[in-house]
Amino acid sequence: MKKSILILGTAIFLIMGSLVVSSCNDSADSTNQKEKMEHHAEELYACPMHHNITGKKGDKCSECGMDLTSTKTAKEHQGHEHH
Repeated sequence: MKKSILILGTAIFLIMGSLVVSSCNDSADSTNQKEKMEHHAEELYACPMHHNITGKKGDKCSECGMDLTSTKTAKEHQGHEHH
């Protein structure tokens, strides 16, 4: 009887340990994925007047001909008002 309780306890401990380890790996993967997405977003450029026009550094807006600016710069200006 004591032997079966010990085996059952060990099995539960191992199962719980593997669940904790696998959940830690999932959160690390999602963090890496988020960092990659943010890095990719910083490489995009958009027209200051036509935000739907995007491209890469050095491109010009197809609507007005303005140089595209970094979307990182646009993010820095979000959240406050210009008067």
